[in-house]
This record gives sequence, C-alpha cells and structure tokens, in this order.
Amino acid sequence: MRLWKIIVSLFTIATVIYQYRNRIINILASVPILRKVSIRIAMKIPFLRNRFMQSIFSGK
Repeated sequence: MRLWKIIVSLFTIATVIYQYRNRIINILASVPILRKVSIRIAMKIPFLRNRFMQSIFSGK
C-alpha cells in the first residue's frame, strides 16, 4: 500500500512538472544564479552539450 502511494505521488509530481514546464523554465531563466546552475548541469549531460555546441557553431 505504501509503495502504491509513492508511485501515485511521483506520477502526480511528474504530471504537474510536465504541465507547468514552460513556467518553470521561465522562472529558472529569470534568476541569474539559477540560470547559471541550470546551464552548468545541462552542460554535464553529453546529449544536451552536443546539441548546444552544434547549434552554436552551425551558423544557422
């Protein structure tokens, strides 16, 4: 029963984050320290880092 409550809670949290993802990103981008930390975290993820670098240096 307890495991079921944890699973339902996680699903609910994931749904709310997905629903308000644009608002969350705007909040992160508006605070300089949060923007800096989120970019540092994103640059540690190889897929995102490669995408950033391609878009920066592609010239399109």
